[in-house]
Amino acid sequence: MLGASFLTLPAVAHAQAVPSRSELTPPQAREETRAPTTLTIDGGLARTPCALDAPDFADITVTLNAVRFIGAEKAPDVALASAYENYLGRELPISVLCDVRAAANQRLRDAGYLATVEIPAQRLANGDAEMRIVFGRLTALRVRGEAGPSENLVASYLEPLTQDEVFNTRRAERNLLLADDLPGVDVRLSLRPAAGGAPGDLVGDIAVVRHRGSLDINLQNYGAKSLGRYGGLLRGEVYDLTGLGDRTSVALFSTADFDEQQTVQLGHDFALGAAGLRMFGQFTFSWTEPDLDLPGLDVESETLFATLGLSYPLLRTRSLSHVLSGGYDHIDQDLTVNDLRLTRDRVRTAFLRLETLYADPDSIAGANGFSAYASQLSARGAIELRQGLDVLDATPDCRAAPMNCIVAGVAPNRIEADPTPLLLRVDGSADYRPLPQLRFSLEASAQFTRDPLPAFEEFSAGNYSIGRGYDPGSVLGDSGYALGVELGYGHLAPDGPRAWGWEGYLFTDMAWAWNEDPSRSRFNPDRLWSAGAGLRLAYGSALQADMTLAVPLERPDLAVDRGDVRFLVSLTTRLLPWRF
Repeated sequence: MLGASFLTLPAVAHAQAVPSRSELTPPQAREETRAPTTLTIDGGLARTPCALDAPDFADITVTLNAVRFIGAEKAPDVALASAYENYLGRELPISVLCDVRAAANQRLRDAGYLATVEIPAQRLANGDAEMRIVFGRLTALRVRGEAGPSENLVASYLEPLTQDEVFNTRRAERNLLLADDLPGVDVRLSLRPAAGGAPGDLVGDIAVVRHRGSLDINLQNYGAKSLGRYGGLLRGEVYDLTGLGDRTSVALFSTADFDEQQTVQLGHDFALGAAGLRMFGQFTFSWTEPDLDLPGLDVESETLFATLGLSYPLLRTRSLSHVLSGGYDHIDQDLTVNDLRLTRDRVRTAFLRLETLYADPDSIAGANGFSAYASQLSARGAIELRQGLDVLDATPDCRAAPMNCIVAGVAPNRIEADPTPLLLRVDGSADYRPLPQLRFSLEASAQFTRDPLPAFEEFSAGNYSIGRGYDPGSVLGDSGYALGVELGYGHLAPDGPRAWGWEGYLFTDMAWAWNEDPSRSRFNPDRLWSAGAGLRLAYGSALQADMTLAVPLERPDLAVDRGDVRFLVSLTTRLLPWRF
């Protein structure tokens, strides 16, 4: 009799499956995309005016045969010959040496060297000129400002720069950016001539601005009707408690009635050494009690999701970064009906992820009205390989004998799932602006597998991912892909702390999903499609709002109809530090 009652319940369970990854964590609770760097480098070597440009030398001419640069061996990657080749064998004013000097300075600067070219006193009877390159080299560092417990860590990132024979901003860029990437730290490096030092000796003053923490709140109506449309997320971060470049975060999410869904998320990450390696951990606990409008039926789910891993920047520049991360996910999920446990999921997964960020260098330099915050071309992409593991009391494989799992009380939410699947995830986005105010955007996500997956690992589409206008998880599958296309106009970055920024946009979202389990594969593919328009607002760095009118155009397989037109609102503001 007990087994028969369990066999009648999978339909109920499917009406409210345990949350997938994207349903568990609202978008605002996820790790933020890396903000444009706050790192700046001021100062360098002073360049004196060229004396040969003076009117007194206007009537003196020279025919150059060759130009020799003393010290050029310290910059073997710079083709200095191109600075003077066009002037050889021609009788020209002596001021041509100033032009050669300026061209050589420019080539050294473009290659990242802090250097100045000098023209020493010499005879030019045979047309052979000689110039001396004075290279800047960092001889000492001083940390100024309140760097907090991580002062020594900041210095350790930059100390290797004092060991280089010459200072090259390109070679130093990685160290400088890694120091600036430390949570709660803004770094500014100023260079000045070393008192009493040799020509080219520089002292680096590291000005550090410390941020102790932040507190944000987000209100939105993206949720499903059964779990409550309206929800709020309170997220706080505290930086540098241990001196290890650490960040501790706490996030609390709840639906408006405080009964249907609550999520608590704790996170911590910190630096391991001064090469960019970081360890991260996150613990999430969520419980749901949806309103299914079925009298006498009480459905509840509990999810515990823990992650532990390492990340390392393979490449870190202002315009391009590659970050490799890997770790372990530990998921426990239980679904109960009328206090009787219906399903039990224990998912153990190892993962390896490579993420790439790109912004075109000209925009970072502020060319043509673009900026690091609104690049002419920017992109983000990630690829992740995930392998299920049979460890730590993982869910058994119930496909051969599902009744045994049901009677033993260890049946997973998807009885046909492979508990140790192999899957590949790909996601990314790209923005292109032909004009600073006009934006074309493409967002994509995909998942590929040949195995029927546990519920937590399923591909999902809806309001929390791609699929605006649909409840989170309206489309679920083992494999799938989704596309979001936007056309935006406006400038979302305000001109100041008391200024508004705005952007209007049109969009369309599409998603397709395929299931590998035999009971669902005949319905493949499930799909959704929506379109609409919206407006984003920003007030300084204190307030962000996103208002969207989304129209569902396709009925998902498990839905009664396409769904109503949704007016979606997301409002985010910073409570600490207060910025109004």
